Amino acid sequence: MLILIPVALFAAGAILTISYFLARFASELVTSILTSFGFNNIFTVLGLPLPTPQQNVSPEFSDGESQPTPTTRTPSEIAGIVVLVGIMLFATVAALDILKIPALTSLLQGILVVFAQNLAGLVVFAIGLFLANLGFNIITSSGNAQALILGQVARIAIIVLVSAMALQRIGIAPNIVKLAFGLLLGAIAVAIALAFGLGGRDIAGE
Repeated sequence: MLILIPVALFAAGAILTISYFLARFASELVTSILTSFGFNNIFTVLGLPLPTPQQNVSPEFSDGESQPTPTTRTPSEIAGIVVLVGIMLFATVAALDILKIPALTSLLQGILVVFAQNLAGLVVFAIGLFLANLGFNIITSSGNAQALILGQVARIAIIVLVSAMALQRIGIAPNIVKLAFGLLLGAIAVAIALAFGLGGRDIAGE
């Protein structure tokens, strides 16, 4: 039994070490591929404001002055970090399983599930934002008088729908999401009914 403990520690350490280098390689590969595909323009594609870079002060130069340098990471770099964290979580679960520590293994498995759910919800919401902006641009390009209003209505409707889908994917109280979505649709239906009823009151009277 005493001999098996160092062997398990060595195996767990080897798994973590190898996984770290593989995760670094995969992270850099994903960052490079996404950058070449123009993934850094994702905020513009989704219609979101660009993040403002934070300024860090670099070490003093020969003239005694310090120059601020931007530290905001690009979307491709963030995706690479997500890949690295995901691989290391899997590796840590495997290492703890070898060490026979069920409490920490269950804890990390739960963290891994939450990580995957949040990532899936973020992807669903991002796709929904893209479709919402695409629908808005298609509707407003028609040039009709009411195109802008219809485009905004379509965009808001799509965003509300994908927000409910993303929250349900994350696992945040699915019943509450369904109830809120149903109440929202009911409120819209009542508003439309009141608008038509009050607007056509004179015609109905005639």
